[in-house]
Amino acid sequence: MTADRIEGLGAVVAGIAEPIGIEPFHVDPPEAGEVRVRMVASGVCHSDHWAMNNGNWGAPFPMLLGHEGAGVVERVGEGVAELAVGDRVLLAWAVPCGGCPPCRQGRPRGCAHAWEQPARLRRAATGEALVGTLSLGTLATHTVVNAGQAIRLPSEADLSRVCLLGCGASTGVGAAVNTARVWPESTVAVIGLGGIGLAALQGARIAGAARLIAVDRVASKLELARTFGATDVVDAAASDPVDAVRDLTAGEGVDVAFEATGVPAVVAQAIAMCARSGTTVAIGVPPLESDLTLRYSTAEGAAYQNKVSLLIADGGDPVREDFDTWVGWALDGRLNLADMVTREFQHTEADLGEAFRAMLAGEVIRSVVRISDP
Repeated sequence: MTADRIEGLGAVVAGIAEPIGIEPFHVDPPEAGEVRVRMVASGVCHSDHWAMNNGNWGAPFPMLLGHEGAGVVERVGEGVAELAVGDRVLLAWAVPCGGCPPCRQGRPRGCAHAWEQPARLRRAATGEALVGTLSLGTLATHTVVNAGQAIRLPSEADLSRVCLLGCGASTGVGAAVNTARVWPESTVAVIGLGGIGLAALQGARIAGAARLIAVDRVASKLELARTFGATDVVDAAASDPVDAVRDLTAGEGVDVAFEATGVPAVVAQAIAMCARSGTTVAIGVPPLESDLTLRYSTAEGAAYQNKVSLLIADGGDPVREDFDTWVGWALDGRLNLADMVTREFQHTEADLGEAFRAMLAGEVIRSVVRISDP
C-alpha cells in the first residue's frame, strides 16, 4: 500500500441481483481533474435498486452503491482550481460532461452524461476495481470523482438534506423548470408522489403554476402533497385518474402532466390528461425492454388530435448553474427538502437492507444514510 492510499468502507454489490455488503476498499489519491471526497450523507434512490438488478448503467460490476450524496473535499488532483480541501460539496451525476455530442454542439441540457468513475477505488479483498453507481459511489466513507461532478455548497447547507439534490430532488425540480418549462398560471398534474414526483410538484409551484393536481394510490402521500403545494388530490385507487383530472379541469385537461412512476401505462394516462397542445413529461426510469401504447388518433384524449408533446426528462436536464439556484431555493425555504426525508439510517448492512425494503414498500418518500459528521 502506498503512503498516499487510504482505506474506505462502502456498500458493494458484486453482480446483478447480488446482496449488498459493507466492504473495505482501497482509495488511491485523485489524479488530474479529480477530487477525493469524504462522504457525510447519501440518499437511497430507486435508481440504485435499478442498477443492482439491471446492470450498473453500462458500467461493470462490482459496483459501489449510491449517487445522491454530499460530503467534504479531502484532496484535490492537479489542475483542480475551483475546489479546495475542506469545501463542502454536492455530488451530481447529471452535470453536463462537456464531451458528448450534445455538449459539443452547445446543447448541454441534452447531455449524455458520459462521465466515467476515476479508477481509484479497489476492493480490499480481491483488488477488483470498484465503479460507483452513475460514476459516483456515495454510499461509502470516501469516493473519488471527476471534479466537474462536485458542486461547492454554502457553509450553512445541511448536507443530510441537500444531498437529495444529487438525483431525486434535482430530477423532479428540473423536469418542471427545465424540461416542461412550467409557466405562471398554468395547470399541472403529477402522477406518482415519491421523492421525484413531490420535487416536480414543488418545482411547478415555484415556477408559478396556479393549479397543482397530485395523483397517487396512497392516501398518506396525497395528504403530504398538500403540504408541498398541491391544490387538488386524486386517489388513483378509488377512481380513474384521467377522468378525475379532466373533471377537476372542467373537461379541458392540464397544460402539463408529469409521470413520476416509471410505469409505461402511466405515461399514456398522463398524455390523456393533457389539454390541447399540452405537454407530458416522463420522469420515471422504465423497465428494460418496455413498450408504450397510447391513444394516438380519433379517440377521446388522443395525442394526435390534442397536439400533445411527449418529453423525456433525463435527470432534470440541468446545467451546472441550476444546482446553485436549487441549493439557494432550499436555503431560503422555497424548496422543502427537509420534509421529503422520512427516515434516516446508519451506514451498516442491516440499515441499508431496511432502507431499500422501506423504499420498495412505499413507506418512505426519501431515506438518508448518515455516514460521517459534517
